[in-house]
Amino acid sequence: MQIKKRKLNLLLSKGLIWGCIVFLVMFFTIPYIWMSASAFKPRTEIFANIHPLSWRTFIPLHPTLENFYTLLVKMKFWLPLVNSLGIAFSTVTITLFISSLIAFAISRMEFRGRGLIFALVLSTLMIPFEAIMVPMFLVTQKLGLDNTYFGLFLPWVADAFIIFLFRQHFLEIPTDLQDAAIMDGCSPFQVYWKIMLPCIKPALISAAFIKFMYSWDSYIWPLIITRDPNKMVVAVAIAKLFTDQDILWELIFAGAFIATIPIVIIFIFLQRYYIEGIVSTGLHGQ
Repeated sequence: MQIKKRKLNLLLSKGLIWGCIVFLVMFFTIPYIWMSASAFKPRTEIFANIHPLSWRTFIPLHPTLENFYTLLVKMKFWLPLVNSLGIAFSTVTITLFISSLIAFAISRMEFRGRGLIFALVLSTLMIPFEAIMVPMFLVTQKLGLDNTYFGLFLPWVADAFIIFLFRQHFLEIPTDLQDAAIMDGCSPFQVYWKIMLPCIKPALISAAFIKFMYSWDSYIWPLIITRDPNKMVVAVAIAKLFTDQDILWELIFAGAFIATIPIVIIFIFLQRYYIEGIVSTGLHGQ
């Protein structure tokens, strides 16, 4: 009797867990499915079948590619796409290099004040962007970087969270490996470049994905730092479709659908490394 009761409780608990998982999946995917379907609908059809929900809500009755043609060709949405890709890849490349150098120095090199420097780096995580937005803009303007591509990504190439992520992974590498490299004649930079970086590949991929997503979705900073329409990024270009005269819903959905494609593709191919890099970030001490 007790065995049957335990099996029943186990079955009920598994059913509850799977029910919660299905609910969460539907909660987050249904809006995306509706948005993706609306990207292929004419404007008159987008809100025609939204209530009550039915299969017509999520499947276009008269699918069209006119929205994408208007957006990409007539409105030159391809230019913000190219800008965002270039800025995102530049941000990721420089951030990985600078943040990994800082993390290597903090975690693997002995010097006075190392802990204090790491504490100061982590303290920047508590400062909201709104608090530094105006000073950052003024500094960028004084340097002559406003309304330039460099001004869009240079202020973000040092990331405290990514430094923390790399530091934790560097600390998990055995000290004997570093000592052996030094005895073989490696300089500190060679130890960093040839020994340490290959050992934290999952962390590098995780950080690259996080920084790419952050850069790709950025809106406020590109909005205030650039005035040239040719330097517009994806998020700003989509926001420009909201006007006082009209809201171009069919183009907004098409633009949002296009904007999600790079993130989805990158996550699908790198999700194994991303999950491994985040999960394996232990709380290793000094």
